[in-house]
Amino acid sequence: MGTVLTACGTKDASPTPGTSAVPQASASATSSNGIDTSKEVKLKMVLLGSKPKAFDEVYGEVNKIMKEKINATLDVSFLDWGEYQQKYPLMFAANEDFDLVFSATWSYYAQQATKNGYMELTEDMIKKFAPKTWAEEPRVAWEQAKINGKIYMVPQNNFEYSYHMVGIRGDLRQKYNLLELKTYDDYVTYLKTVAEKEKDFKPSIGVSEFNAIELVQPNEWNFVVPQLPVAYKVTDGSGKLFNYVDTQEFADFAKKMNDTQKTGAWSRDAIANKVDKTQAFKDGKLASVEWNLGTLLRAKSEMQTTHPDWKVELYDLSPDKKRLSNPFINNGMSIHAGSKNYERGLMAIDLLRYDPEIHDLTNYGIKGKHYEPVGNDQFKPLPASADFPPSGTDPWGWNSLHERLDSTVAAETQKFTENWKKTVTVNHPLETFTFDDTKVKNEVAAVSNVMETYGKPLFYGLVDPNDEKHGLKVFNDKLKQAGIEKVVAEMQNQANPLIAKK
Repeated sequence: MGTVLTACGTKDASPTPGTSAVPQASASATSSNGIDTSKEVKLKMVLLGSKPKAFDEVYGEVNKIMKEKINATLDVSFLDWGEYQQKYPLMFAANEDFDLVFSATWSYYAQQATKNGYMELTEDMIKKFAPKTWAEEPRVAWEQAKINGKIYMVPQNNFEYSYHMVGIRGDLRQKYNLLELKTYDDYVTYLKTVAEKEKDFKPSIGVSEFNAIELVQPNEWNFVVPQLPVAYKVTDGSGKLFNYVDTQEFADFAKKMNDTQKTGAWSRDAIANKVDKTQAFKDGKLASVEWNLGTLLRAKSEMQTTHPDWKVELYDLSPDKKRLSNPFINNGMSIHAGSKNYERGLMAIDLLRYDPEIHDLTNYGIKGKHYEPVGNDQFKPLPASADFPPSGTDPWGWNSLHERLDSTVAAETQKFTENWKKTVTVNHPLETFTFDDTKVKNEVAAVSNVMETYGKPLFYGLVDPNDEKHGLKVFNDKLKQAGIEKVVAEMQNQANPLIAKK
């Protein structure tokens, strides 16, 4: 797993959104575009995931260009996947010393924006310090990024899905004469077989993130805030929000997870497991992994080079279910409210997105060593790409229309995405809705605690849903005591004007 962000001391968080005036640019202009870059700046940037072996080598090349162009370098720290949900909010609460940070709808964007964690980005600031970004970004992306009318993120500029799929070892499936996966039951049969017959593998590490494959996607639901049990149906234009724990679908899911866990599909210590599941799959320690299409395709591409005999296969277990494409704010970059280098931070974001050399370096590594370009819009990973996985070191915050497709899986990429676009992608009035929890912060915190304490054991099938002390009824009762109904009502109140506009 990558290095973990450590506390670097604190400094005054000035300016903070809504409490301070927008900072003014430096008065002395020494660069060609009228911005003072005479003082060298080290920008501390926080990304998610694991730090790869060749990261320092690649970013050494990035920093040579950054220094030449804006007299700044990037000092990058990582939050491991197994810990980011705990550590991401804590680094803001502790007012740690950093400038740039990955932000996303699924990674606390709205919550941190309302807590003054990010710096407000005004139109004038973006135009001056990130002019290419301002020119290229769709207007709707800036609208999506607004929280209470203010922008706290530079959103991605790319079309994508975060729909979760399953990756398995095709060689193991064939070894035991199992059918290709069509349903969740087929998947469980595969996991159960691996558990019984292959002692060198863990079948999986448990349910997919936010229970996407097992609960959310089959029911055509979507979350407002993934960490909270509130959803809406993507085919219901009324935008009615509901506590999904208080549904028959969730009761069925909890029983299914309990039954699946009993087959040995994952171990009973799954909740405490901090392993990077994608890396474990690539290392041959896991027989399956559940993640989004982009991540699985990158893993498959790498494994085809390092272990072609493993025959990685990808499956959509709910192929006919309606789904949303991602909003632009599904990935982005924000500036810490306490940053004293916001000008150079925006300039760096502009380069990360639109300087061709920097963009390709941060996405694919060193040309001729980690990858080879294939035309203008594809690339071929080389064996050394294992040390710097393509698009695997969280460059998603600066996703743009200049992304290259992996030539080794380009056909499969297009097969899935083009079919989804044509047959199952829908729009919904709430697909870009962001929730301001200011009025229900205490309830949100209490509900989050209940989700951890009583929810996770049910999500992972570690308790019987009918258990009188830890089962489904207790979970739902605890959520209601924590204030889930008040949270749902406040969400609905904020969502209604958006629904009315549509």
